[in-house]
Amino acid sequence: MDRKRQEQVIQKFVRYAVKLAPASSRTTMFDLEFNEYYDRAARELNLMYLKEQQGGGYYFLFSRPARSINPMFEGVGGRFILNDKDSLVEYEEVFRTWKMEEKDLKSRGKFLFEKMIKAEDLSPFYSKLAGDKYIEFPDDRFHFDKNEKKWVDSSGDSISNERN
Repeated sequence: MDRKRQEQVIQKFVRYAVKLAPASSRTTMFDLEFNEYYDRAARELNLMYLKEQQGGGYYFLFSRPARSINPMFEGVGGRFILNDKDSLVEYEEVFRTWKMEEKDLKSRGKFLFEKMIKAEDLSPFYSKLAGDKYIEFPDDRFHFDKNEKKWVDSSGDSISNERN
């Protein structure tokens, strides 16, 4: 997939996939004043895999730089649905990987992506069983709330996209 198409796809979900823009909220994140922030954030995402489903659905795996002393990356695998007007109607992150070197994310990410698109059980790769080698979230505490389009812990607190 060429970079232009990647950018078009990423723009569909970038506001859910990255931290909120400074001074924005979940209700204002689509305001035009925040476009520059989300455009910049979208350029940091690399759409590693994209598989189209019937009915406007897609599976994806993107990578992004992770905060680390050494160059590290994290991967996010999930799915989204576009309506007939090419607007996002559903977004779900199925997993987030641990921080890892790019070469490791390429191989482990491909492995996890293939399992995800086949609807295979990913729980053997959760931290509880696989340590910090594959999937950081979900786990026993954190899950992705599809309605809110964000990760929350068992008490309902958000772990992503919110500013404290």
